[in-house]
Amino acid sequence: MRQKTSRRKKIRKPPRTTSRPRTRTEKDLLDANQRLESVLFANEVATWTWDIVNDRVVADRNLATLFGVSPRDAAGGPIEKYIHAVHPDDRAALSAAIAKALEGPDDRFEESYRIVRRNGSLSWVEARGKVERDKKGKPRYFPGVVIDITDRKASERKADDLRFRLDRQSRIFDITLSSISDFAYIFDRQGRFSFVNQALLDLWGLKLQDAIGKNFHDLKYPPDLAKRLQKQIQQVFDTKQGLTDETPYTSPTGAGGYYEYIFRPVFDRGGNVEVVAGSTRDITHRKKTEEDLRQSQERYRVLADSLENQVRARTAELEARSNDMQAQSSQLQALSARLMELQDEERRRIARELHDSAGQIIAALSMNLGKMVEELKVKESSLVELAEESQAYAQELDREIRTTSYLLHPPLLDEIGLRAALDWYVDGLKQRSGLDVALNIQGGFERPSREMELAIFRVVQECLVNIHRHSGSTTARIRIAREGSNVVVEVSDDGRGIDSDKLAKLRARSTGVGLRGIRERVRQFCGDLHIDSEVDKGTAVRIIFPIFAEN
Repeated sequence: MRQKTSRRKKIRKPPRTTSRPRTRTEKDLLDANQRLESVLFANEVATWTWDIVNDRVVADRNLATLFGVSPRDAAGGPIEKYIHAVHPDDRAALSAAIAKALEGPDDRFEESYRIVRRNGSLSWVEARGKVERDKKGKPRYFPGVVIDITDRKASERKADDLRFRLDRQSRIFDITLSSISDFAYIFDRQGRFSFVNQALLDLWGLKLQDAIGKNFHDLKYPPDLAKRLQKQIQQVFDTKQGLTDETPYTSPTGAGGYYEYIFRPVFDRGGNVEVVAGSTRDITHRKKTEEDLRQSQERYRVLADSLENQVRARTAELEARSNDMQAQSSQLQALSARLMELQDEERRRIARELHDSAGQIIAALSMNLGKMVEELKVKESSLVELAEESQAYAQELDREIRTTSYLLHPPLLDEIGLRAALDWYVDGLKQRSGLDVALNIQGGFERPSREMELAIFRVVQECLVNIHRHSGSTTARIRIAREGSNVVVEVSDDGRGIDSDKLAKLRARSTGVGLRGIRERVRQFCGDLHIDSEVDKGTAVRIIFPIFAEN
C-alpha cells in the first residue's frame, strides 16, 4: 500500500525530464491518472489514504486545501491535523463513526460534518471510505473520498424552510377560514365543493365529508338560485374574471336578509383557471343602513327644499342660486355649503342696506344737526353745546355704520380684489385692536375666482379674530401664494399657543365655532386645513385651496 501511495505521488508531480515514457502502457497510465486528478479537482472531490498503523494520512491537494493542512502534512501527517479542522460540535460524532468502522464488522464509513476553513467560513462535507484489513483482520489502511456538499446543504435548508413556510401558511389558512363568521369555499371545474369552512358547514348542519364533491343542486338549494350560482361559477372558469353578486334569503325563523357572495378565479402556472374560490357574508345590516341613509338623505332633501323656499321668498337672486343648488345636490354637505353662501350674500345685502339706507339717513341727520347748530348759535346759545354733541354722535354713528358695513362685506373685495380688501382690513384691525399684522401676498398673484377670494378673505378674517381674542399675541403674519396648482394661505402668531389636548379636539373637529366655519369654506373647494401649535410659542394655520376645484 505504501508503494502504491508513493507511485501516486510521482504521478501527481512527475519529475521534469525530456525523456519519453519507456512503454505505451506507462504513458496511458500517466494520462489516465492525470485525467482522473483533473476530474476530481473540477468536481471538488478530495481523496485520502490513512496508514492506520503509522498514523500517516496521504491527501491530495483538494483535501489539503479543504482542511487547511500544509503540503508537508498532506504528504503523510497525522489524522489529528484533519480532525482539528472539523467543527467542534461535529468532532465527537465523526470520531465515533471512524471508531465504528475500525471496529467492524462493517468496514464501510460514511459521515457528514462541518469544516471550519482558514478564513472562518463553514463548509459541509460528506466523507466516504472503507477500512482495509490484513490477513488477521486488523485494520491496516483506510482510503476514502471527501465531497464538498455546502451548496447542497444550502439548497436543502432552503427547501426545508420553504416546506415549513408553506405548511405554516396552510395551517394558518385552515385555521383562519374555519374561525371567521363569513362563509368560505372552493369549487372544482365541475362546480362542486372541494373545500368548505366550518361556518358554512354549521349553517348547513353537515360534516365536511358530507359536503365535499357536491354542488348547489345536490345540497337542495332552491332550483332557480342553484342554477344561477352554478352558471356563475362556470362563467368565472370560462371568462377568467371574478364576479360579485347578492341574493336574498329567509332564515329558519322566517326573518329575511341578504347575502353578498364573491367568486374569484385561481390560476395554475399555465394561466388557466384551476379552481374558483369564493366567500359569502351576511349584508342584511349593511342593506338596512343603506336604506336608513337613503331615507335620511330624503329627509335632508325635504329640509333643503323648505329652506330654499324661504330663501327664494326673500330675494329673487337668492332664489335663482337656491334653485341651482337644489338641482346639483340634495345631500347635507351641499346644503351646508349653500347656507354658507347665503350667509355671505345676506352680509352683502345688509352691508349695502346699512351703507345706502341707514348711511343716508345718518348723513341727512348730520346735515340737519349742522343747520340747527348754526341757528342755535344765533338764537339759543345755551343749546349749542348739546346740539354740537349730538352732531358728533351722529358723525360717530355714521363711521360705525360704515365700518360695520365694510366688515360685513368689504366692497373693495368685489371692486379691486383680495389684496386691497385685506390691506384695508388689517389697517382697520390695527387701529381698533392694536394687533400688528404683516401681510405678504406673492408678487404677481393672479386673482382666483370671486368665490375663492371671498373664502380666503373670510378665512383670514376669522383667523385674525381668533388671534386677537385668544392668543395674547400683539403680532400676526399672513402669507398668500400660489404653489403649483394650489393657493396656500398661512396665518400665524407668537402667542400663548394651544395645549395638546385642546389641539387634538380642534383637529378632530369637535370644538370651535369659528374653526368649523373655516372648515366649511375650505370644504367647498376640496381643500385641506392644517393646525400646528406649541404652548408659549404660537400657532400656525395653513389652508390649501386647489385651483382645479374652482369650477
